[in-house]
Amino acid sequence: MTNQISTKDHLEELIEESCKDPEFAALWRESEARLALARLRKENNLTQQQVADRMGVARPRVAEIERHPLRVSLGRMMNYAAAIGVSLATVEKELNLTKAA
Repeated sequence: MTNQISTKDHLEELIEESCKDPEFAALWRESEARLALARLRKENNLTQQQVADRMGVARPRVAEIERHPLRVSLGRMMNYAAAIGVSLATVEKELNLTKAA
C-alpha cells in the first residue's frame, strides 16, 4: 500500500513538474478535459449517439466535441451540456474552467 501511495505521489510530482513546460501543460489540460466530458456523459448513462440525437447532430460531431472540448464554442458546449443533462457550470467545473473564489 505504501508503494502504491508513493508511486501516485511521484506521478503527481512528475506531472506538476512537467506542466511547467507550457506546451506540455496545454496538452495535459486538453487530455484531462477530454476525459472529463466523456466521464460526465457516461455518468449519465448516455452513448455518443444518444447525445448526438438530443443535439440534432451526427455522432462524429459529439466525438469531436469530446476530443477537443477546449476548442468548442460556448453555444455548442451549452447544447452538449443540456444533451447530457447537466448545467454549463457543471461542465465548466469538470473542465477546470471556473475561477477560484
